[in-house]
Amino acid sequence: MPAMRKNISQIHHLHATGPLGFGIVTYRPGGNLGMRTQENVQLVVIHRGELHLRIDAAEVHVPAGHGILLEPGHRETFQFSTRQETTHTWCQYPREMSPGPLVAPPVAAMGVPAPCSPWLLGTMRAGWRLPAPGGSAEDVRIRLAAVLTAMAEFVRPILHAQAEVRARHGPRERATAGAPGSVAARPPGITPPPLARLSAALMEKLDHPWTLDELARAAGVSRGHLIKLSREYWAATPMEKLWRTRVDHAALLLRDTGLSIGEVAYRTGFANPFHFSRRFSQAYGRNPRAWRAAAWGN
Repeated sequence: MPAMRKNISQIHHLHATGPLGFGIVTYRPGGNLGMRTQENVQLVVIHRGELHLRIDAAEVHVPAGHGILLEPGHRETFQFSTRQETTHTWCQYPREMSPGPLVAPPVAAMGVPAPCSPWLLGTMRAGWRLPAPGGSAEDVRIRLAAVLTAMAEFVRPILHAQAEVRARHGPRERATAGAPGSVAARPPGITPPPLARLSAALMEKLDHPWTLDELARAAGVSRGHLIKLSREYWAATPMEKLWRTRVDHAALLLRDTGLSIGEVAYRTGFANPFHFSRRFSQAYGRNPRAWRAAAWGN
């Protein structure tokens, strides 16, 4: 512990609720951690500085505004920026702890650095403003739901990108992508900068009545270039991606909040609950009310 403390400039927030862990720490320039064996499912997000991470034999770079989901059982060494302080946050749950009715992050998203949405960056940086930690089963359930919601927000664009890579490259790529125990073999989850900018803009103003011209301006490219990038990396037009993002975020709100169906529709940019129900049913195979009931185990 003394060796680790020498690397740290400030511990902003650090606590555990039963087996769940949360933290915000700033490391001095050149700070490091490890080698260690990862014991948990852990989401690490870099807010300032950068992280060079070694996972077994793989080298991974995680810049500011990006995160990485770490899988139990791997050997890890963290090397933080040598030029400036690095502030990072994390949340985790132990591998032996079942998420129960909630959905655990899929293995295919582990070890892939990717951009974080403004919502996720803000949530992680806020220090998990939840009730004071305690040991009750309800405290653990609330915090596990918060951890899994954050992880779901992080992995969704990674899984979309991986599915699109597999679709473009055919059977041979699908056979090698995501080979067990191999971080390097998995398809990259890094999105081109214009699409990353657009994704961040969408999540910040999901209820805005976006036009194609506005989407192109948010991405910082022409309409034609945006359409080309969107079809290549998302296998969808920009407007199709907008509606898919709205529906996917609506599913999170349905599962993880008590908002009414109408309020979820309003917050995710649908004209009315009927339009929302039609789009949601097309994407998820059942209407929002039925999908929520199943997600809640009712």
